[in-house]
Amino acid sequence: MKAYINNIPHKIEKGETILEFVRRVEDQNAIPTMCQDDRLENFGSCRVCSVELAREKNGHTKVVASCHTPIFENAYIYHKTEKIIRLRKNIVELVLTDYPSDKVFAKEGKKPTEFQKIIEQIGIPNIRYPQGEDHSEIEKDDSHPYIKSDLSQCINCYRCVRACEEIQGEIVLGMSGRGFASQIIKGFDTNFDLSACVSCGACVQTCPTEALTDKFETKTLIADETIRTTCTYCGVGCQLGVSVINGEIKGIQAPQTAEVNEGHTCLKGRFAFQFYNHPDRLREPLIKRNGKFEVATWEKAYDFITEKLLKVRKEYGVDAIGSISSSRATNEENYLMQKITRVALNTNNIDGCARVCHAPTAYGMQQAFGTGAATNSINDLDKTDCILVFGANPTEAHPVTGAKVKQAFMKGVTSIVVDPVKTKLAKLAKYHLQLRPGTNVALLNMMAHYIIKDDLVDKVFINKYTEQFTQLKEHVIDLDMNELEQLTEVSKELVKKAAIAYASADNAMEFHGLGVTEHYQGSKTVMLLANLAMMTGNIGRSGVGLNPLRGQNNVQGAADMGVQPHQGAGYMDVNNKEIQQYYANKYGVAKMPEKEGLKIPEMLDAAIEGKFKALWIMGEDTLMTDPNTNHIRKAMEQLDILIVQELFMSATAEIADVVLPASSYFEKNGTFTNGERRVQRVNKVVEPIGNTKSDGQIIIDMMYKLGYKQPTGKIYDATKILEEIADIIPFMKGITREGLGKNGLQWPVLEDGTDTQIIHKNGGFKRGKGKFHHFDFEETPELVEHRKKYPFILTTARQLEHYNAGTMTRRTDNQEISPMDYLEINPLDAASKNINANDKARIFSDRGSVEIPVKLTYLVKPGVVRTTFHQPEIFINIITGNVGDEYTLTPEYKVVAVDFEKA
Repeated sequence: MKAYINNIPHKIEKGETILEFVRRVEDQNAIPTMCQDDRLENFGSCRVCSVELAREKNGHTKVVASCHTPIFENAYIYHKTEKIIRLRKNIVELVLTDYPSDKVFAKEGKKPTEFQKIIEQIGIPNIRYPQGEDHSEIEKDDSHPYIKSDLSQCINCYRCVRACEEIQGEIVLGMSGRGFASQIIKGFDTNFDLSACVSCGACVQTCPTEALTDKFETKTLIADETIRTTCTYCGVGCQLGVSVINGEIKGIQAPQTAEVNEGHTCLKGRFAFQFYNHPDRLREPLIKRNGKFEVATWEKAYDFITEKLLKVRKEYGVDAIGSISSSRATNEENYLMQKITRVALNTNNIDGCARVCHAPTAYGMQQAFGTGAATNSINDLDKTDCILVFGANPTEAHPVTGAKVKQAFMKGVTSIVVDPVKTKLAKLAKYHLQLRPGTNVALLNMMAHYIIKDDLVDKVFINKYTEQFTQLKEHVIDLDMNELEQLTEVSKELVKKAAIAYASADNAMEFHGLGVTEHYQGSKTVMLLANLAMMTGNIGRSGVGLNPLRGQNNVQGAADMGVQPHQGAGYMDVNNKEIQQYYANKYGVAKMPEKEGLKIPEMLDAAIEGKFKALWIMGEDTLMTDPNTNHIRKAMEQLDILIVQELFMSATAEIADVVLPASSYFEKNGTFTNGERRVQRVNKVVEPIGNTKSDGQIIIDMMYKLGYKQPTGKIYDATKILEEIADIIPFMKGITREGLGKNGLQWPVLEDGTDTQIIHKNGGFKRGKGKFHHFDFEETPELVEHRKKYPFILTTARQLEHYNAGTMTRRTDNQEISPMDYLEINPLDAASKNINANDKARIFSDRGSVEIPVKLTYLVKPGVVRTTFHQPEIFINIITGNVGDEYTLTPEYKVVAVDFEKA
């Protein structure tokens, strides 16, 4: 089908508007707009995009707004006629009557705004109309640490209002007044700081003037270069456009061509970059002598480490050495860390932060499907009819994905949230199952019971592609729903409605987080979630699947690279003799370690027993983030050597024997893999700070010190390392750095570069057939042993403004927005303890106690308290315990037996 632009025919594409059609054929500036943004629904209020439209050549024309008028076959479009040019000038003339005359042109040294470009394109008209109201007296709003407003420059395009609603889903901005008195308001006409703004900056990025800006003036920066890279903060994997001037980062925008984040990001990705050159950055290697750190050269630090490691290996054997890798580091660096551990140190004692977050996801999904990664892509949210969010709070922990889920909820998709806390999504959900923490298995058994009892299972899928469904059915069908209702504290009728809603949907999509995995029965919960997907056929196609929300930016990639004691790069079993030989051949060594290594908790326990003597930690603040701080400190004090690679002097670095200053992600090349298996490029933006080195370079340097010659050479080269990875890991066979392009590829990637958006299509499970599992609910030992003395349940969570231990975000203005951790207490519980809002509480467990400010809220149930863990002044992990998942030892942060009192 064809349509005509100035009587010249061009092919049209299904679903296009006239604006999209003309811009595709000619260029992005062919038709000017003011109220239009490709990320927003077309609005049609400014009419600057107007064109003349006819149904036949030289036929009668009418003027239409091209942004929301669909193209059709044999349409004749004229977008540069004298009539249209006159109309556009008239519209701009009307706008300029109410616009500051000194803002019409860009100031010297600043890039013109979008509106200033429109004025240049259309031409400055003679203003014939009376001047509007004097807005120069409108008070500028500088209350927010990042976002600023000067509404004298507002042209009432509504883009900020719509971005707040349509992109972020917050509805903080609105329009007040009429005519010349119209103006944008925040909340109930307050300032940014007092409003409910989540600081995402979507309004700033879309604003075509400087009515809304950020403190960095990112929109009008004239950058020396803008470099695209991947965000370091969470598993969403947002693409960022980083503006660099004179070798320094000056601002960040979200590229609209990014498939993951589509021109959006959260306040961490957009604004929290100041940590990279903060005065607190470690800049030189440090060796502790007589209890104090001394600056050392790299060579002396390497020699010190080498001597200590070789001594430990000689005196205690290879099993006395281990390493902890980092989900903040790149794939290439994680690959090298597991490689040096296995090849140069000769041990499988390698682990990473997945141990304290999503190890049960990998284990559970591998048992059910054969592969422990997300089955689908986030973009499938557009294709689903039902969303089940189980034990996750993505609006806080995965903000861009959370915003997309929230949008779907607001648009009426069938929504189910299982969470002991009334989160933002829970408030919007049709079904909120507010269970007692620790009873996930009981609740999933209830859901399976009702789905099977109501015969809502997909018999064809079950019979063709799965096994052991009969055993599951026999197990759950006779369970006592009244007993499970009492255990979970959720109405069985509500569970039944939610189960039926999930099973009845044409396409149902599941997302889960640490509220599933950080439990005694974490792996079992994952397997039961897999049961739900398989019994209803919600696996292997668009809009369905099991989709873990990965916590850190590269926790998926670290696991892919072999950062676990039982599996090497590509998840191959290190206990298998053939696999050992495979790795030995690839790495060019005579043999590989022959037995499975220790997990992090096992390393620490072995250290206390005197069996484990050397620990090398890359980019993890283990002392602050792992449970039972006093236990960890005791273990680390027993070591002969503790090596820490870090950006800052973290709590763990403070007790180290050697501290190696690492470069941040802005200062190196590599790749990250996000939660949907998407491998994306990390591109070097600035030179390394001080005398820091990339983690990859540090590891290669140490490889040579320990006697192993890395085949790619002495210099860390991300391109060459990725080639080595692709040669070893079958599902990354077709990945090259160049081939990743701007938006990356989702593994498995075939040798020809074809990637995979959906896995397990047509029942193609890696293990052959999908396997059903069945388990009874079992109370966690934490409550069995301690609840009589400590009657409340503490559950921990992440906060939007911060990232895990907060070593980076606390060194940005995010700390001003959220300066402290709080203990959230239900007012009924607080009253029983004579505690008021803004008091301090002493919260204590069998392990210790901390004091923490109190926030009263009905978001938590009576009997449950919640806090975050970002501030080292609190050190909440002093009171968390050693109970972990039965299979993976992932700590049970979500159920801690505690009591509290007024401090």
